Amino acid sequence: SYFEKVIQINPNYTDAYNNLGIILNEIGEYQKAISYFEKVIQINPNYTDAYNNLGIILNEIGEYQKAISYFEKVIKINPNYTDAYNNLGNIQKKLGKHQKAKDLYEKAIQIEPDNLTSHWLSMNIFPVIYKNLEEIDQYRKNFTNKIKEVNLILDKKSQYSKKKLLNALNSSTNFYLHYQGKDVLELQQNYAHLIEQITQNIYKKFHKKRKKNVSSKYIRIGFVSSFFRNHTISKLFKNWIIKIDKKYFKKFVYYVDNKFDATTKEIKENVDYFYNQVNLDKLINQISQDTLDVLIYLDIGMKSKIQILSSLRLAPIQCNAWGHPITSGFKNIDYYFSGELMEDKNSQNYYSEKLIILPNLGINYDIPNLCNIKKPDLLNKSNSTIFLNLQSLFKLLPQDDHIYLDILKKNLNSSFWFINGENNSVTTMFKERVSKLFIEEGYDFKKHVYFHPKCSQQEFFGLIEESDIILDSFNWSGGNTSLEAISLNKPIVTCPSAFMRGRHTYGILKILAIEETIAVSKKEYVDIAAKLASDINFRNFIINKIKKNKHKLFNDDKPIKFLEDTIRKKML
Repeated sequence: SYFEKVIQINPNYTDAYNNLGIILNEIGEYQKAISYFEKVIQINPNYTDAYNNLGIILNEIGEYQKAISYFEKVIKINPNYTDAYNNLGNIQKKLGKHQKAKDLYEKAIQIEPDNLTSHWLSMNIFPVIYKNLEEIDQYRKNFTNKIKEVNLILDKKSQYSKKKLLNALNSSTNFYLHYQGKDVLELQQNYAHLIEQITQNIYKKFHKKRKKNVSSKYIRIGFVSSFFRNHTISKLFKNWIIKIDKKYFKKFVYYVDNKFDATTKEIKENVDYFYNQVNLDKLINQISQDTLDVLIYLDIGMKSKIQILSSLRLAPIQCNAWGHPITSGFKNIDYYFSGELMEDKNSQNYYSEKLIILPNLGINYDIPNLCNIKKPDLLNKSNSTIFLNLQSLFKLLPQDDHIYLDILKKNLNSSFWFINGENNSVTTMFKERVSKLFIEEGYDFKKHVYFHPKCSQQEFFGLIEESDIILDSFNWSGGNTSLEAISLNKPIVTCPSAFMRGRHTYGILKILAIEETIAVSKKEYVDIAAKLASDINFRNFIINKIKKNKHKLFNDDKPIKFLEDTIRKKML
Protein backbone atom coordinates (compact mmCIF):
# COMPACT_ATOMS: atom_id res chain seq x y z
CA SER A 1 0.00 0.00 0.00
CA TYR A 2 2.89 2.37 0.72
CA PHE A 3 4.60 1.65 -2.60
CA GLU A 4 1.28 2.17 -4.41
CA LYS A 5 0.97 5.53 -2.59
CA VAL A 6 4.45 6.49 -3.84
CA ILE A 7 3.39 5.74 -7.44
CA GLN A 8 0.22 7.84 -7.00
CA ILE A 9 2.38 10.79 -5.95
CA ASN A 10 5.11 10.15 -8.54
CA PRO A 11 4.18 7.77 -11.43
CA ASN A 12 7.85 7.68 -12.57
CA TYR A 13 9.33 6.54 -9.23
CA THR A 14 11.16 3.40 -10.47
CA ASP A 15 12.20 2.08 -7.03
CA ALA A 16 8.54 1.77 -5.98
CA TYR A 17 7.65 -0.34 -9.04
CA ASN A 18 10.73 -2.50 -8.50
CA ASN A 19 9.92 -3.05 -4.80
CA LEU A 20 6.32 -3.95 -5.64
CA GLY A 21 7.61 -6.49 -8.15
CA ILE A 22 9.89 -8.06 -5.51
CA ILE A 23 6.97 -8.45 -3.06
CA LEU A 24 4.65 -9.93 -5.71
CA ASN A 25 7.35 -12.40 -6.77
CA GLU A 26 7.80 -13.46 -3.12
CA ILE A 27 4.07 -14.29 -2.80
CA GLY A 28 3.97 -16.09 -6.16
CA GLU A 29 2.09 -13.50 -8.26
CA TYR A 30 4.60 -13.77 -11.09
CA GLN A 31 2.71 -12.10 -13.96
CA LYS A 32 1.88 -9.01 -11.89
CA ALA A 33 5.50 -8.83 -10.72
CA ILE A 34 6.73 -9.06 -14.32
CA SER A 35 4.48 -6.15 -15.34
CA TYR A 36 5.98 -3.94 -12.58
CA PHE A 37 9.58 -4.77 -13.58
CA GLU A 38 8.73 -4.07 -17.23
CA LYS A 39 7.30 -0.69 -16.16
CA VAL A 40 10.63 0.12 -14.44
CA ILE A 41 12.55 -0.65 -17.67
CA GLN A 42 10.08 1.43 -19.69
CA ILE A 43 10.86 4.43 -17.45
CA ASN A 44 14.61 3.68 -17.14
CA PRO A 45 16.10 1.26 -19.74
CA ASN A 46 19.36 1.01 -17.74
CA TYR A 47 17.80 -0.05 -14.41
CA THR A 48 19.86 -3.22 -13.86
CA ASP A 49 17.95 -4.49 -10.79
CA ALA A 50 14.72 -4.73 -12.82
CA TYR A 51 16.38 -6.82 -15.55
CA ASN A 52 17.91 -9.05 -12.86
CA ASN A 53 14.56 -9.45 -11.09
CA LEU A 54 12.82 -10.28 -14.38
CA GLY A 55 15.45 -12.96 -15.01
CA ILE A 56 14.86 -14.45 -11.54
CA ILE A 57 11.10 -14.82 -12.18
CA LEU A 58 11.53 -16.21 -15.71
CA ASN A 59 13.99 -18.78 -14.34
CA GLU A 60 11.41 -19.70 -11.67
CA ILE A 61 8.67 -20.30 -14.28
CA GLY A 62 10.97 -22.21 -16.66
CA GLU A 63 11.52 -19.60 -19.38
CA TYR A 64 15.26 -20.13 -19.29
CA GLN A 65 16.37 -18.52 -22.56
CA LYS A 66 14.46 -15.30 -21.86
CA ALA A 67 15.90 -15.26 -18.33
CA ILE A 68 19.43 -15.72 -19.72
CA SER A 69 18.93 -12.75 -22.08
CA TYR A 70 17.94 -10.49 -19.15
CA PHE A 71 20.94 -11.50 -17.03
CA GLU A 72 23.22 -10.92 -20.02
CA LYS A 73 21.63 -7.49 -20.45
CA VAL A 74 22.50 -6.67 -16.82
CA ILE A 75 26.15 -7.69 -17.37
CA LYS A 76 26.29 -5.60 -20.57
CA ILE A 77 25.13 -2.50 -18.62
CA ASN A 78 27.26 -3.32 -15.56
CA PRO A 79 30.04 -5.95 -16.03
CA ASN A 80 30.62 -6.03 -12.24
CA TYR A 81 27.05 -6.98 -11.24
CA THR A 82 27.85 -10.20 -9.33
CA ASP A 83 24.23 -11.28 -8.77
CA ALA A 84 23.70 -11.53 -12.53
CA TYR A 85 26.67 -13.95 -12.84
CA ASN A 86 25.28 -16.01 -9.95
CA ASN A 87 21.80 -16.08 -11.47
CA LEU A 88 23.17 -17.02 -14.89
CA GLY A 89 25.11 -19.79 -13.18
CA ASN A 90 21.90 -21.07 -11.54
CA ILE A 91 20.23 -21.44 -14.94
CA GLN A 92 23.24 -23.17 -16.50
CA LYS A 93 23.23 -25.56 -13.53
CA LYS A 94 19.54 -26.36 -14.15
CA LEU A 95 20.34 -26.99 -17.81
CA GLY A 96 23.06 -29.46 -16.86
CA LYS A 97 25.96 -27.20 -17.88
CA HIS A 98 27.78 -27.50 -14.58
CA GLN A 99 31.24 -26.38 -15.65
CA LYS A 100 29.73 -23.29 -17.25
CA ALA A 101 27.79 -22.61 -14.03
CA LYS A 102 30.91 -23.05 -11.91
CA ASP A 103 32.84 -20.65 -14.18
CA LEU A 104 30.12 -18.02 -13.72
CA TYR A 105 30.19 -18.36 -9.92
CA GLU A 106 33.98 -18.12 -9.98
CA LYS A 107 33.73 -15.00 -12.20
CA ALA A 108 31.48 -13.42 -9.52
CA ILE A 109 34.08 -14.36 -6.87
CA GLN A 110 36.83 -12.82 -8.99
CA ILE A 111 34.87 -9.52 -9.08
CA GLU A 112 33.93 -9.68 -5.39
CA PRO A 113 36.22 -12.15 -3.53
CA ASP A 114 34.21 -11.97 -0.29
CA ASN A 115 30.80 -12.54 -1.94
CA LEU A 116 29.47 -15.29 0.34
CA THR A 117 26.54 -16.18 -1.94
CA SER A 118 28.86 -16.85 -4.89
CA HIS A 119 31.03 -19.13 -2.72
CA TRP A 120 27.94 -20.93 -1.38
CA LEU A 121 26.61 -21.56 -4.89
CA SER A 122 30.00 -22.77 -6.06
CA MET A 123 30.17 -25.13 -3.07
CA ASN A 124 26.71 -26.61 -3.72
CA ILE A 125 27.16 -27.36 -7.40
CA PHE A 126 26.59 -30.99 -8.42
CA PRO A 127 25.59 -32.45 -11.77
CA VAL A 128 21.95 -33.50 -12.08
CA ILE A 129 23.13 -36.28 -14.41
CA TYR A 130 26.65 -37.66 -13.96
CA LYS A 131 28.66 -38.60 -17.05
CA ASN A 132 30.75 -41.18 -15.19
CA LEU A 133 31.96 -42.32 -11.76
CA GLU A 134 35.02 -40.05 -11.88
CA GLU A 135 32.73 -37.02 -12.06
CA ILE A 136 31.03 -38.07 -8.80
CA ASP A 137 34.40 -38.10 -7.01
CA GLN A 138 35.40 -34.79 -8.61
CA TYR A 139 32.31 -32.92 -7.37
CA ARG A 140 32.50 -34.56 -3.97
CA LYS A 141 36.07 -33.28 -3.67
CA ASN A 142 34.97 -29.80 -4.79
CA PHE A 143 32.30 -29.77 -2.05
CA THR A 144 34.86 -30.74 0.63
CA ASN A 145 37.34 -28.08 -0.51
CA LYS A 146 34.68 -25.39 -0.77
CA ILE A 147 33.47 -26.03 2.80
CA LYS A 148 37.05 -25.34 3.97
CA GLU A 149 37.21 -22.24 1.77
CA VAL A 150 33.93 -20.82 3.11
CA ASN A 151 35.08 -21.49 6.67
CA LEU A 152 38.26 -19.50 6.01
CA ILE A 153 36.25 -16.61 4.52
CA LEU A 154 33.94 -16.54 7.55
CA ASP A 155 36.96 -16.56 9.90
CA LYS A 156 38.65 -13.78 7.95
CA LYS A 157 35.59 -11.56 7.42
CA SER A 158 33.27 -11.99 10.35
CA GLN A 159 31.28 -8.77 9.82
CA TYR A 160 28.78 -9.94 7.18
CA SER A 161 25.36 -8.35 7.56
CA LYS A 162 22.41 -10.57 8.46
CA LYS A 163 20.99 -10.00 4.97
CA LYS A 164 24.18 -11.20 3.26
CA LEU A 165 24.43 -14.27 5.47
CA LEU A 166 20.80 -15.23 4.83
CA ASN A 167 21.16 -14.56 1.08
CA ALA A 168 23.98 -17.11 1.00
CA LEU A 169 22.09 -19.73 3.06
CA ASN A 170 18.95 -19.25 0.97
CA SER A 171 20.77 -19.43 -2.37
CA SER A 172 21.06 -23.24 -2.53
CA THR A 173 21.21 -26.54 -0.66
CA ASN A 174 23.51 -29.54 -1.11
CA PHE A 175 20.49 -31.61 -2.28
CA TYR A 176 22.23 -33.36 -5.19
CA LEU A 177 25.15 -34.49 -3.00
CA HIS A 178 22.73 -37.04 -1.53
CA TYR A 179 22.21 -38.84 -4.85
CA GLN A 180 25.78 -40.10 -5.34
CA GLY A 181 25.17 -43.50 -3.77
CA LYS A 182 27.80 -42.97 -1.05
CA ASP A 183 27.89 -42.50 2.72
CA VAL A 184 27.28 -38.78 3.39
CA LEU A 185 27.43 -38.60 7.21
CA GLU A 186 30.77 -36.81 7.52
CA LEU A 187 30.04 -34.39 4.67
CA GLN A 188 26.57 -33.67 6.08
CA GLN A 189 28.06 -32.91 9.50
CA ASN A 190 30.70 -30.60 8.00
CA TYR A 191 28.06 -28.79 5.96
CA ALA A 192 25.66 -28.59 8.93
CA HIS A 193 28.47 -27.17 11.10
CA LEU A 194 28.97 -24.42 8.52
CA ILE A 195 25.25 -23.52 8.61
CA GLU A 196 25.29 -23.65 12.43
CA GLN A 197 28.22 -21.22 12.56
CA ILE A 198 26.29 -18.74 10.45
CA THR A 199 22.95 -19.10 12.25
CA GLN A 200 24.70 -18.78 15.63
CA ASN A 201 25.83 -15.39 14.38
CA ILE A 202 22.32 -14.35 13.25
CA TYR A 203 20.08 -16.16 15.74
CA LYS A 204 22.28 -16.65 18.80
CA LYS A 205 19.42 -16.94 21.31
CA PHE A 206 17.88 -19.78 19.27
CA HIS A 207 20.89 -22.01 19.81
CA LYS A 208 20.35 -22.31 23.56
CA LYS A 209 18.88 -25.42 25.21
CA ARG A 210 15.17 -25.30 25.96
CA LYS A 211 13.62 -26.78 29.08
CA LYS A 212 10.94 -29.44 28.89
CA ASN A 213 7.49 -28.30 29.91
CA VAL A 214 6.13 -31.16 32.03
CA SER A 215 3.19 -29.39 33.67
CA SER A 216 0.85 -29.18 30.68
CA LYS A 217 -2.05 -31.59 30.16
CA TYR A 218 -1.10 -31.90 26.48
CA ILE A 219 2.14 -32.50 24.63
CA ARG A 220 2.55 -29.65 22.15
CA ILE A 221 3.86 -31.20 18.94
CA GLY A 222 4.90 -29.26 15.84
CA PHE A 223 5.43 -30.38 12.24
CA VAL A 224 7.45 -28.37 9.71
CA SER A 225 7.55 -28.79 5.91
CA SER A 226 7.54 -26.92 2.60
CA PHE A 227 5.23 -29.58 1.12
CA PHE A 228 1.86 -29.54 2.89
CA ARG A 229 0.07 -30.05 -0.42
CA ASN A 230 -0.37 -32.85 -2.97
CA HIS A 231 3.24 -33.98 -2.78
CA THR A 232 5.17 -37.13 -1.82
CA ILE A 233 5.98 -35.68 1.65
CA SER A 234 2.30 -35.23 2.52
CA LYS A 235 1.38 -38.62 1.07
CA LEU A 236 3.94 -40.24 3.37
CA PHE A 237 3.40 -38.20 6.54
CA LYS A 238 0.11 -36.31 6.63
CA ASN A 239 -1.50 -39.11 8.64
CA TRP A 240 1.10 -38.69 11.36
CA ILE A 241 -0.37 -35.22 11.78
CA ILE A 242 -4.04 -36.01 11.21
CA LYS A 243 -4.27 -39.25 13.21
CA ILE A 244 -2.04 -38.55 16.20
CA ASP A 245 -4.24 -38.75 19.32
CA LYS A 246 -5.92 -35.46 20.29
CA LYS A 247 -6.35 -36.74 23.84
CA TYR A 248 -2.62 -36.33 24.45
CA PHE A 249 -1.36 -33.93 21.77
CA LYS A 250 -1.93 -30.33 20.68
CA LYS A 251 -0.94 -30.21 17.02
CA PHE A 252 0.90 -27.29 15.42
CA VAL A 253 1.74 -27.18 11.70
CA TYR A 254 4.21 -24.74 10.11
CA TYR A 255 3.90 -24.56 6.33
CA VAL A 256 6.89 -22.88 4.67
CA ASP A 257 5.39 -22.25 1.22
CA ASN A 258 2.54 -20.50 -0.59
CA LYS A 259 1.01 -23.33 -2.65
CA PHE A 260 -2.34 -24.62 -1.42
CA ASP A 261 -4.71 -27.41 -2.44
CA ALA A 262 -7.16 -29.96 -0.99
CA THR A 263 -4.34 -31.68 0.97
CA THR A 264 -3.42 -28.36 2.62
CA LYS A 265 -7.08 -27.89 3.56
CA GLU A 266 -7.34 -31.42 4.99
CA ILE A 267 -4.26 -30.92 7.19
CA LYS A 268 -5.41 -27.46 8.28
CA GLU A 269 -8.82 -28.81 9.35
CA ASN A 270 -7.24 -31.53 11.52
CA VAL A 271 -4.79 -29.54 13.63
CA ASP A 272 -5.08 -27.07 16.49
CA TYR A 273 -2.88 -24.47 14.88
CA PHE A 274 -1.84 -24.00 11.23
CA TYR A 275 0.74 -21.31 10.49
CA ASN A 276 1.69 -20.47 6.91
CA GLN A 277 4.73 -18.25 6.46
CA VAL A 278 7.79 -17.91 4.20
CA ASN A 279 9.45 -15.13 6.21
CA LEU A 280 12.15 -16.80 8.31
CA ASP A 281 12.18 -14.33 11.21
CA LYS A 282 8.39 -14.57 11.59
CA LEU A 283 8.55 -18.37 11.43
CA ILE A 284 11.31 -18.61 14.01
CA ASN A 285 9.56 -16.25 16.41
CA GLN A 286 6.21 -18.00 16.01
CA ILE A 287 7.60 -21.50 16.59
CA SER A 288 9.56 -20.26 19.59
CA GLN A 289 6.54 -18.46 21.10
CA ASP A 290 4.37 -21.59 20.71
CA THR A 291 6.53 -23.28 23.39
CA LEU A 292 6.44 -26.68 21.72
CA ASP A 293 7.53 -29.83 23.48
CA VAL A 294 8.49 -31.66 20.29
CA LEU A 295 9.24 -30.37 16.79
CA ILE A 296 9.36 -32.77 13.83
CA TYR A 297 10.92 -31.80 10.49
CA LEU A 298 9.56 -33.95 7.68
CA ASP A 299 12.08 -33.17 4.92
CA ILE A 300 15.37 -31.57 5.98
CA GLY A 301 17.68 -31.09 2.99
CA MET A 302 15.19 -30.25 0.26
CA LYS A 303 14.69 -26.53 0.88
CA SER A 304 17.14 -23.94 2.16
CA LYS A 305 14.73 -22.33 4.66
CA ILE A 306 14.11 -25.70 6.30
CA GLN A 307 17.88 -26.21 6.61
CA ILE A 308 18.20 -22.85 8.34
CA LEU A 309 15.32 -23.63 10.74
CA SER A 310 16.64 -27.09 11.59
CA SER A 311 20.02 -25.68 12.62
CA LEU A 312 18.27 -23.86 15.50
CA ARG A 313 16.91 -25.03 18.85
CA LEU A 314 13.20 -24.16 18.73
CA ALA A 315 11.89 -27.00 20.94
CA PRO A 316 13.35 -29.18 23.74
CA ILE A 317 13.10 -32.27 21.50
CA GLN A 318 13.69 -31.97 17.75
CA CYS A 319 13.33 -34.79 15.24
CA ASN A 320 13.91 -35.59 11.59
CA ALA A 321 11.69 -37.86 9.45
CA TRP A 322 12.54 -39.75 6.27
CA GLY A 323 10.72 -37.44 3.84
CA HIS A 324 14.22 -36.73 2.58
CA PRO A 325 15.96 -39.93 3.70
CA ILE A 326 19.33 -38.48 4.67
CA THR A 327 20.81 -37.61 8.04
CA SER A 328 20.68 -33.86 8.71
CA GLY A 329 24.09 -33.59 10.39
CA PHE A 330 22.69 -30.91 12.73
CA LYS A 331 23.56 -30.98 16.43
CA ASN A 332 20.13 -29.57 17.31
CA ILE A 333 18.26 -32.48 15.69
CA ASP A 334 18.07 -35.14 18.39
CA TYR A 335 16.26 -38.09 16.79
CA TYR A 336 15.64 -39.61 13.38
CA PHE A 337 12.36 -41.51 12.80
CA SER A 338 12.69 -44.38 10.33
CA GLY A 339 11.01 -47.75 9.66
CA GLU A 340 12.24 -51.11 10.95
CA LEU A 341 12.00 -52.81 7.54
CA MET A 342 14.26 -50.21 5.91
CA GLU A 343 17.10 -50.33 8.45
CA ASP A 344 19.60 -52.96 9.59
CA LYS A 345 22.01 -53.51 12.47
CA ASN A 346 24.57 -51.04 11.04
CA SER A 347 22.13 -48.22 10.30
CA GLN A 348 23.00 -45.99 13.27
CA ASN A 349 26.47 -45.54 11.70
CA TYR A 350 24.91 -43.37 8.96
CA TYR A 351 23.04 -40.91 11.21
CA SER A 352 24.16 -37.96 13.35
CA GLU A 353 20.77 -38.19 15.13
CA LYS A 354 19.80 -41.04 17.47
CA LEU A 355 17.85 -43.48 15.33
CA ILE A 356 14.32 -44.37 16.47
CA ILE A 357 12.85 -47.23 14.48
CA LEU A 358 9.06 -47.29 14.04
CA PRO A 359 7.22 -50.49 13.05
CA ASN A 360 7.19 -51.59 9.38
CA LEU A 361 7.78 -48.57 7.08
CA GLY A 362 7.13 -46.07 9.89
CA ILE A 363 4.23 -44.44 8.01
CA ASN A 364 0.44 -44.57 7.76
CA TYR A 365 -0.16 -44.33 4.01
CA ASP A 366 -3.58 -43.86 2.42
CA ILE A 367 -4.74 -46.27 -0.31
CA PRO A 368 -4.06 -44.36 -3.57
CA ASN A 369 -7.12 -42.96 -5.33
CA LEU A 370 -7.25 -45.00 -8.53
CA CYS A 371 -10.43 -43.41 -9.91
CA ASN A 372 -10.27 -41.66 -13.28
CA ILE A 373 -6.94 -43.17 -14.35
CA LYS A 374 -5.95 -41.52 -17.62
CA LYS A 375 -4.59 -43.71 -20.40
CA PRO A 376 -1.29 -42.16 -21.49
CA ASP A 377 -0.73 -41.00 -25.05
CA LEU A 378 2.04 -43.43 -26.03
CA LEU A 379 4.16 -42.88 -29.10
CA ASN A 380 5.61 -46.36 -29.50
CA LYS A 381 3.49 -48.85 -27.56
CA SER A 382 4.65 -52.27 -28.69
CA ASN A 383 3.89 -55.89 -27.77
CA SER A 384 7.19 -56.23 -25.94
CA THR A 385 7.60 -56.71 -22.18
CA ILE A 386 7.60 -53.22 -20.73
CA PHE A 387 10.01 -52.46 -17.88
CA LEU A 388 9.20 -49.13 -16.25
CA ASN A 389 11.55 -47.09 -14.05
CA LEU A 390 9.47 -44.63 -12.01
CA GLN A 391 12.34 -42.63 -10.51
CA SER A 392 13.64 -39.18 -11.41
CA LEU A 393 16.57 -39.51 -13.81
CA PHE A 394 19.01 -37.90 -11.34
CA LYS A 395 18.59 -40.96 -9.08
CA LEU A 396 20.04 -43.24 -11.79
CA LEU A 397 23.82 -43.47 -11.63
CA PRO A 398 26.25 -44.39 -14.44
CA GLN A 399 27.52 -47.58 -12.76
CA ASP A 400 24.00 -49.07 -13.10
CA ASP A 401 23.28 -48.24 -16.77
CA HIS A 402 24.37 -51.68 -17.99
CA ILE A 403 21.34 -53.25 -16.21
CA TYR A 404 18.98 -52.43 -19.11
CA LEU A 405 21.34 -53.91 -21.66
CA ASP A 406 21.91 -57.03 -19.53
CA ILE A 407 18.14 -57.59 -19.28
CA LEU A 408 17.75 -57.01 -23.03
CA LYS A 409 20.41 -59.63 -23.81
CA LYS A 410 18.40 -62.17 -21.81
CA ASN A 411 15.07 -61.05 -23.27
CA LEU A 412 15.26 -59.42 -26.70
CA ASN A 413 11.56 -58.60 -26.61
CA SER A 414 12.02 -55.92 -23.90
CA SER A 415 11.25 -52.20 -23.78
CA PHE A 416 12.48 -49.80 -21.11
CA TRP A 417 10.39 -46.80 -20.16
CA PHE A 418 11.56 -43.73 -18.27
CA ILE A 419 9.97 -40.40 -17.38
CA ASN A 420 11.54 -37.23 -18.77
CA GLY A 421 13.75 -35.14 -16.50
CA GLU A 422 13.06 -31.64 -15.21
CA ASN A 423 14.02 -30.17 -18.59
CA ASN A 424 15.19 -31.31 -22.04
CA SER A 425 18.87 -30.91 -21.19
CA VAL A 426 18.64 -33.35 -18.25
CA THR A 427 16.78 -35.93 -20.38
CA THR A 428 19.23 -35.54 -23.27
CA MET A 429 22.26 -36.06 -21.02
CA PHE A 430 20.78 -39.25 -19.57
CA LYS A 431 19.83 -40.53 -23.04
CA GLU A 432 23.35 -39.88 -24.35
CA ARG A 433 24.92 -41.75 -21.44
CA VAL A 434 22.76 -44.87 -21.75
CA SER A 435 22.49 -44.92 -25.57
CA LYS A 436 26.29 -45.02 -25.80
CA LEU A 437 26.25 -48.48 -24.16
CA PHE A 438 23.53 -49.73 -26.52
CA ILE A 439 25.38 -48.49 -29.60
CA GLU A 440 28.69 -50.03 -28.44
CA GLU A 441 26.96 -53.43 -28.13
CA GLY A 442 25.09 -53.06 -31.45
CA TYR A 443 21.54 -52.61 -30.06
CA ASP A 444 18.96 -50.10 -31.33
CA PHE A 445 18.45 -47.68 -28.43
CA LYS A 446 15.41 -45.95 -29.96
CA LYS A 447 13.68 -49.26 -30.60
CA HIS A 448 13.99 -50.44 -27.00
CA VAL A 449 13.91 -47.24 -24.89
CA TYR A 450 11.04 -44.76 -24.50
CA PHE A 451 10.86 -41.51 -22.52
CA HIS A 452 7.42 -40.32 -21.43
CA PRO A 453 6.71 -36.62 -20.83
CA LYS A 454 6.14 -35.49 -17.27
CA CYS A 455 2.43 -35.88 -16.60
CA SER A 456 -0.48 -35.60 -14.16
CA GLN A 457 -0.94 -38.05 -11.28
CA GLN A 458 -3.78 -39.85 -13.10
CA GLU A 459 -1.72 -40.24 -16.29
CA PHE A 460 1.21 -41.43 -14.17
CA PHE A 461 -1.07 -44.20 -12.87
CA GLY A 462 -2.05 -44.91 -16.48
CA LEU A 463 1.61 -45.29 -17.40
CA ILE A 464 2.11 -47.79 -14.55
CA GLU A 465 -0.96 -49.72 -15.74
CA GLU A 466 0.46 -49.97 -19.27
CA SER A 467 3.76 -51.40 -17.97
CA ASP A 468 4.49 -55.01 -17.02
CA ILE A 469 7.38 -54.87 -14.53
CA ILE A 470 8.79 -52.04 -12.37
CA LEU A 471 12.58 -51.69 -12.15
CA ASP A 472 13.55 -50.09 -8.85
CA SER A 473 16.61 -47.84 -8.88
CA PHE A 474 19.69 -49.06 -6.99
CA ASN A 475 20.91 -46.31 -4.74
CA TRP A 476 17.67 -44.38 -4.17
CA SER A 477 14.75 -46.76 -3.98
CA GLY A 478 11.14 -45.95 -4.78
CA GLY A 479 9.00 -45.15 -1.72
CA ASN A 480 5.81 -43.35 -2.70
CA THR A 481 6.10 -44.48 -6.34
CA SER A 482 6.57 -48.14 -5.34
CA LEU A 483 3.51 -47.95 -3.07
CA GLU A 484 1.54 -46.55 -6.00
CA ALA A 485 2.81 -49.28 -8.34
CA ILE A 486 1.91 -51.99 -5.81
CA SER A 487 -1.61 -50.54 -5.52
CA LEU A 488 -1.87 -51.30 -9.27
CA ASN A 489 -0.55 -54.87 -8.74
CA LYS A 490 2.77 -54.39 -10.54
CA PRO A 491 5.74 -56.65 -9.68
CA ILE A 492 8.87 -54.72 -8.66
CA VAL A 493 12.50 -55.85 -8.80
CA THR A 494 14.75 -54.28 -6.17
CA CYS A 495 18.30 -54.64 -4.83
CA PRO A 496 18.66 -52.95 -1.41
CA SER A 497 21.71 -50.81 -0.68
CA ALA A 498 23.43 -50.26 2.69
CA PHE A 499 21.54 -46.98 3.24
CA MET A 500 17.86 -46.55 4.12
CA ARG A 501 17.31 -44.42 1.00
CA GLY A 502 18.08 -47.53 -1.05
CA ARG A 503 15.80 -49.84 0.94
CA HIS A 504 12.23 -48.46 0.70
CA THR A 505 11.01 -51.00 -1.86
CA TYR A 506 12.82 -53.76 0.02
CA GLY A 507 10.71 -52.87 3.09
CA ILE A 508 7.52 -52.80 1.01
CA LEU A 509 8.21 -56.25 -0.46
CA LYS A 510 9.00 -57.62 3.01
CA ILE A 511 5.52 -56.58 4.19
CA LEU A 512 4.06 -58.31 1.13
CA ALA A 513 6.06 -61.47 1.95
CA ILE A 514 7.64 -61.26 -1.51
CA GLU A 515 11.29 -62.32 -1.23
CA GLU A 516 11.40 -63.60 -4.81
CA THR A 517 11.98 -60.18 -6.44
CA ILE A 518 14.55 -58.93 -3.90
CA ALA A 519 18.04 -59.33 -5.36
CA VAL A 520 21.34 -59.43 -3.47
CA SER A 521 23.47 -58.50 -6.49
CA LYS A 522 23.11 -56.80 -9.87
CA LYS A 523 23.45 -60.16 -11.59
CA GLU A 524 20.56 -61.57 -9.56
CA TYR A 525 18.53 -58.40 -10.24
CA VAL A 526 18.93 -58.99 -13.99
CA ASP A 527 18.03 -62.69 -13.62
CA ILE A 528 14.85 -61.86 -11.66
CA ALA A 529 13.82 -59.20 -14.18
CA ALA A 530 14.40 -61.61 -17.09
CA LYS A 531 12.44 -64.38 -15.32
CA LEU A 532 9.48 -62.05 -14.72
CA ALA A 533 9.55 -61.19 -18.43
CA SER A 534 9.81 -64.74 -19.79
CA ASP A 535 7.95 -66.83 -17.18
CA ILE A 536 4.32 -65.70 -17.12
CA ASN A 537 3.47 -68.20 -14.36
CA PHE A 538 6.15 -66.70 -12.13
CA ARG A 539 4.90 -63.19 -12.86
CA ASN A 540 1.29 -64.15 -12.10
CA PHE A 541 2.44 -65.81 -8.86
CA ILE A 542 4.02 -62.50 -7.75
CA ILE A 543 0.96 -60.49 -8.87
CA ASN A 544 -1.35 -62.78 -6.89
CA LYS A 545 0.83 -62.34 -3.78
CA ILE A 546 0.57 -58.57 -4.23
CA LYS A 547 -3.23 -58.75 -4.55
CA LYS A 548 -3.47 -60.92 -1.47
CA ASN A 549 -1.18 -58.87 0.80
CA LYS A 550 -1.18 -55.26 -0.43
CA HIS A 551 -3.84 -54.23 2.12
CA LYS A 552 -1.09 -54.58 4.78
CA LEU A 553 0.75 -51.57 3.31
CA PHE A 554 -2.05 -49.05 3.72
CA ASN A 555 -3.43 -47.19 6.76
CA ASP A 556 -1.05 -49.01 9.12
CA ASP A 557 -1.81 -47.62 12.59
CA LYS A 558 1.15 -49.31 14.34
CA PRO A 559 3.72 -46.59 13.46
CA ILE A 560 1.48 -43.80 14.78
CA LYS A 561 0.81 -45.61 18.04
CA PHE A 562 4.55 -46.27 18.43
CA LEU A 563 5.32 -42.61 17.59
CA GLU A 564 2.85 -41.41 20.25
CA ASP A 565 4.24 -43.76 22.90
CA THR A 566 7.85 -42.83 22.08
CA ILE A 567 7.18 -39.10 22.32
CA ARG A 568 5.25 -39.47 25.56
CA LYS A 569 8.16 -41.45 27.07
CA LYS A 570 10.67 -38.83 25.91
CA MET A 571 8.61 -36.11 27.59
CA LEU A 572 8.48 -37.86 31.00
